[in-house]
Order: sequence, then structure tokens, then C-alpha cells
Amino acid sequence: MNQKKTNTSNPTWALWLFPVLALAICGWLFYDTFQKRGPTIKIMFNDASGLQAEKTQVRFRGVAIGYVKNIVISEDTKDVVATVALQKEAAQFATAGTKFWMVSPQVTFNGISGLETILEGAYIAAHPGKVGAEERKEFTASTSSEDADSTENTSSYYLEASNVESIGVGDSVTFRGIDVGSVTKVTLNKTAQIAIVQINILNKYTRLVRNNTVFWRKVGIQADLGLFGSKVKINSLESIMKGGIEFFSPDQVEPKAKAGSRFALNASAPKGSEKWNPVLE
Repeated sequence: MNQKKTNTSNPTWALWLFPVLALAICGWLFYDTFQKRGPTIKIMFNDASGLQAEKTQVRFRGVAIGYVKNIVISEDTKDVVATVALQKEAAQFATAGTKFWMVSPQVTFNGISGLETILEGAYIAAHPGKVGAEERKEFTASTSSEDADSTENTSSYYLEASNVESIGVGDSVTFRGIDVGSVTKVTLNKTAQIAIVQINILNKYTRLVRNNTVFWRKVGIQADLGLFGSKVKINSLESIMKGGIEFFSPDQVEPKAKAGSRFALNASAPKGSEKWNPVLE
């Protein structure tokens, strides 16, 4: 009896179905990645503690706009360089004026910040520069959000002293008890003989800084001890815990000081300064 033979072999095209499908998926993923890819920038940090390649995000107002691709030491070994890949929609962050700083848990006299990073890790926060600014690929990270914002609409001045042990970045600069600026940098001169404090005063208050203005360290507790009596003055809790800088001008008003001017930083207020009452227009 003749038995009918059946052809159980699969069609040739079926053998190519899965490779072609896999290739199409890979091609689509590559195209999608390419379409979303934005500019690559480099950010210089003093310390990379908390940063992780392929994991640390760059965020603006809580939204991820990029990530750290890799981390290396600069050629002069002075900085840590993080290469960051930004999303296509975040191209405006690769322009002059953009600020970057690392966010991590911090406990200071100003309060507690960065608690969200305890579980998810540190991230790099960003603040864009002005619209239409020129393109830029390299940035130096700010030390904090206050440092990033503190130079906007301000003018810089420099104070010199033999030591500045109670002064730090972020400390307030006050006039008649009102915050009019902040300390933005503390460093040494080239010969390491003088400490230099950079302060930034809001532009609306720069008329208060005159050529003969006197600057001194804000002291939390002032004591005047004598044979026939003693006086103790206790200022605000902030000044006790954190310090800062105060300034005032004598009654004899001199011209407004130019931005970049240098002044001496005194250890305390000069005698008789409590009686000064200049007219500053």
C-alpha cells in the first residue's frame, strides 16, 4: 500500500524571522537613543564623593535631564572631571551661565537639606543660564545652591585679614542688621601671607559701600570688662553659631566704591561706630 508522504519541513523564511525581528528591535532602540541624545559636557568638582558613573543623575527642579557617564581625575590632579550626557531637551543647559552643584545630605546651622538623597544617592542639580547664551562644554561646579545663586545681580568686593577662622562661604554680610550680601569665596593670596574673603553685595545695596567703609567680623558675644563696670552684649543666635561680616561708613561720606575694591577686615567694630549715622544716597 502506498503511503502518502507529508512534508514536515519548515519554510526557509521562518528561519530568518527571529534574526530579522531582533535586528529591527535593535535598530529601533538605537534610533530612539540617538534621537534623545543631547550634548555632552564636562563638570569640574573639588571632590567626587557621592558621584557614580552611569548612575548619578543631573536634575533640574526634580526632573532628570542627564546622567554622569564617567569620572576621571584632571591632568593636573587638582579637580575631578565628570563627563555628563544631557538629554536632547536639555540642550539649553550646555550654555554659558549655567550652574551645577552636587546635592547630598547636609546638616548646618541653616537647617537640614538633601534628605531625599539618603536613599537614592547624591545627584547634580542644575540652574540654566540666560536664554540665548553661547554654547559651552566645560563648567566648574559650585559648592552649594547658595553659591550658585549668590552671584546673580551682585557686585564683588574683597576683604583682607591675617586670619578668617570664623568666616566661611555662605555667611551673611549685613548693614544695620539687614542681609545685603554673602561670603562667596575664602582663599589665600599668592604668598599665603594674607587671607582674602570675597563678598558679593546685591546691586541694589552697592551704594552703601563707600571708599571709607569699614568691615568687621560679626561677633556673637561682645564683652567690655573694666575696673568700674562691665558690659556684655549678646547678638542673635545666628551670629553666635555662624558668624558673618558687618559693615558701616563714617559720617564723612566718600564716593561709592567700585566693584572689585579691596578693604581690610577688622576683628571687631571700630570704637565710636555705634554713633555713625551717614546719609547714603
